[in-house]
Amino acid sequence: MDKLICMNAFINVVETGGFSSAGRKLGISKTLISKYVAQLEDVLGVLLLQRTTRRVTTTEVGYAYYQRCLPLLEEVDELESMVRLTHMKPAGNLVLGAPTSFSELHLMPVLSEFTRSYPDVKIDLRLTDRFVDIVEDGIDIAIRIGNLEDSSLIARKIAPIRLITCASPQYLEQAAPLTHPQDLKLHRCIIDSNYSIGGHWSFQKNGQQILVDVNASIKVNSVRAVRELLLSGCGLSVCPLFAVSDDIRHNRLIHVLNSYETVQLGLYAVYSHRRHLSAKVRVFVDYLIEHFSLTPPWNYEPGSVSDL
Repeated sequence: MDKLICMNAFINVVETGGFSSAGRKLGISKTLISKYVAQLEDVLGVLLLQRTTRRVTTTEVGYAYYQRCLPLLEEVDELESMVRLTHMKPAGNLVLGAPTSFSELHLMPVLSEFTRSYPDVKIDLRLTDRFVDIVEDGIDIAIRIGNLEDSSLIARKIAPIRLITCASPQYLEQAAPLTHPQDLKLHRCIIDSNYSIGGHWSFQKNGQQILVDVNASIKVNSVRAVRELLLSGCGLSVCPLFAVSDDIRHNRLIHVLNSYETVQLGLYAVYSHRRHLSAKVRVFVDYLIEHFSLTPPWNYEPGSVSDL
């Protein structure tokens, strides 16, 4: 008797509600399904299923056995899949969903390198700043920025995303003094509406949280548009470092209030359940982590910027 085959037959009877439906799902006869379940009951010495002419239900011990069998078979499936995938060459169409500004600034070099390393993988990149439904929209991997809620999806953190408060030197020269987060109420503030913080900016120092409701002079759903407004001296903003790090290095923008910590986000690769995960998805997620996790290209040394 192959116990794994018998356990799989039993699980499918429970999940489909009958021997015939389990047989159709597995592509084998009702008689063979019944034989496998009977062999399992004989080996265990217990009745797992109550059979009537109308339906099949689990006994109390049968339901407990089902609950323990399910994760065991999933582990076996995942192990077999992993072994097979280590010998498979990544290939096929890989559909990516990713935020627009981050991708245009930092993802393109990674995609270029990846396609040279894996020429049989064809990238279908779909840029949007909304959170897509990866199952409904047919997305293999969604790259997301934020603090993710619990879900049935798998999320692997690629890198931290630091938010900073910044403005142009020209704006700061003519604006009110800025030494404490509450001083922001006297300033023109630009809000990126893609981020959930909106106009409620949070800062921390020495374990103390400071919340500031800022006055929004402009709201826009693009971090690159926020950057352009900052460079033009329109106001100040809390925005991700990946969008402005080069400007800060060259003093086109100044990191203000940098003795206060702001909200920290993460860059994630999100995909559906890891069972039977394809080689193309595995290698691309690993590629992102290798490229971004240790030293993200937008990092900078804090000592190299002004401390206002």
